[in-house]
Amino acid sequence: MQTQRTSQTRRTASSIVQVRFLLVSAVLLAGCVTGERPTLTSEPTGSAATNDPVIDAVLDRLALAEGLAFTATYTITPTSTGVATDTTVRQLGDQRRVTIGDVDFLTDATGASQTCDVIDGTCVGYLDDAMISDLGITHRFWGGSFADRLKLDASRNLRGAAGQAETIAGFPASCADVTVVGGTLRYCALDAGVLARYIGADVKIELTSFSAEVDPLQLTR
Repeated sequence: MQTQRTSQTRRTASSIVQVRFLLVSAVLLAGCVTGERPTLTSEPTGSAATNDPVIDAVLDRLALAEGLAFTATYTITPTSTGVATDTTVRQLGDQRRVTIGDVDFLTDATGASQTCDVIDGTCVGYLDDAMISDLGITHRFWGGSFADRLKLDASRNLRGAAGQAETIAGFPASCADVTVVGGTLRYCALDAGVLARYIGADVKIELTSFSAEVDPLQLTR
């Protein structure tokens, strides 16, 4: 009787082991089919993501521009024409008006946007960078647009960027010279936060004045 019970116990234990083995095999097979893999790392976030301290210093300043209240004027000169276009950028909270030559880019406090021809007064109900395509920039050149361009050029940088402090339009600025195939590009941003200078093969941008004050009446047409 004792021998029969022992044999039965062994068979039960063996069955449990087999069931556990089948369950583990099923889990491993599911992992292979779905291709899921655990991860312990995450993508880097924030503006300072190039591992070049000179470039990251300029990016950190450009990141400030998006939330800054300011009025700034620029000249934008495409290499193809050599003709400078006068530009004014105004930002206050969620409102923004960027006037580039004869084109107005406007965003009101509700987020509604339009692009208008200053000469004939016609407007479209969205921000249309195609209207300034001959300048080789977007209407966000003063902040986010050139931050993205700098990050791209940083990925193609042939050596560590050279940095220097400058005074542009009467304000302190930090600059980075980034060498890529074809030449060296200069990016400068005010310590206060906006693009101050860009010198590239396609266009030159120069800040001519800057103020932390904004006339609300100038934010609308």
